[in-house]
Amino acid sequence: LVLMFHQTKFVPGGGGVGKSKTGEELKFLLILCGGTGTQGSKQASDVGRQIRQAEVMLKSAVLFTKRRLHFHVIADSKKLFGRLVNRTAGWPDSYRRKIRFSMHDVWYPEERQDMKSMFRVCATERLFVPDMFPSMDKAIYIDTDLIFMRPPEDLWSFFDDFSSTHIAAMSPCMYHYGSKRNKVPYYGETGLNAGIMHLHLDRMRDIPDGWVGATMAMHDKYKSRIKLADQDILNILFSFYPEKLYELPCEWNYRVWLCSQGENKCAGYNYNITMILCRGENKCAGAEENGVSVLHGNALAFVKGNEMKIQSVFEAFEHFQLGKDSLEQLHTQIVAGLAKVDREDLPSKCKSVAGIDHILLGEMEKHVL
Repeated sequence: LVLMFHQTKFVPGGGGVGKSKTGEELKFLLILCGGTGTQGSKQASDVGRQIRQAEVMLKSAVLFTKRRLHFHVIADSKKLFGRLVNRTAGWPDSYRRKIRFSMHDVWYPEERQDMKSMFRVCATERLFVPDMFPSMDKAIYIDTDLIFMRPPEDLWSFFDDFSSTHIAAMSPCMYHYGSKRNKVPYYGETGLNAGIMHLHLDRMRDIPDGWVGATMAMHDKYKSRIKLADQDILNILFSFYPEKLYELPCEWNYRVWLCSQGENKCAGYNYNITMILCRGENKCAGAEENGVSVLHGNALAFVKGNEMKIQSVFEAFEHFQLGKDSLEQLHTQIVAGLAKVDREDLPSKCKSVAGIDHILLGEMEKHVL
């Protein structure tokens, strides 16, 4: 099997990537880079982990979608890009036809080369995307550690809800910002998480000073206080221009912190019993009501072994075989994995949240049952 893909090399002011002629493709941006940044463990920067997680993300996307998806992969080597594409080589044609890949070289302005290793390698690359793709109108940036629990086109449809002032969309962070660890201004009450970001690129390029000029001004002013690289920079920018940000519902970026960091509510205390019945807190009301739409395995939640409710969902998708297993079988495997966490008391803070299995599976079950 020969996999065909398209590669572009960025030239400032060049043609970039144009719109789909048919208008049918949904455009997603991924960033893959090797090496280590200024923060995080070796596991956090491990390319093999990124590829493994990206394969699961792609698998979940094609499993649910009825559209054609175009993944624009910004990578620092052809070899790394090839490793990702080759993970899909064995998929049935009916699924392979749903996706297309294009490789794009990593690019930083000459005067901003030091930002490449900020936090984790290439983490800040997305800040330069509007200039890298001058002919692209809209795209969604996604981290590699995501699992779609419903069709990706539903995520894309939020562009239709943008007002004339919105230039981007992200979900609330609901963790970190507002704590003593954070030292920068942030959007709203709880800040923003940058793992999923709708980019209305036409509008971003048209803001005063241009998108890159505006974000670099935030970087330069708060550089000594920035800890989370691009996410901090985006929070700073939208703290000053909140009207330009569309807030995605929290169930579209459900992370470990939303079910593991709440205050435990204990049902009482029995002096004759050492174990106290406590319930954790789910911080995302939308997920409790609707179920999780996109599961985000940030903080190594898919692979580290310390949050098995979330990791068991990832492992079920990883072992799922497109074209051989059914969606119903995948659902059965996830249910079994979640039950095993409780039965064997595997490491998990989220398991103390009432109804956590339904929260994780509620949306998916609408497409299965």
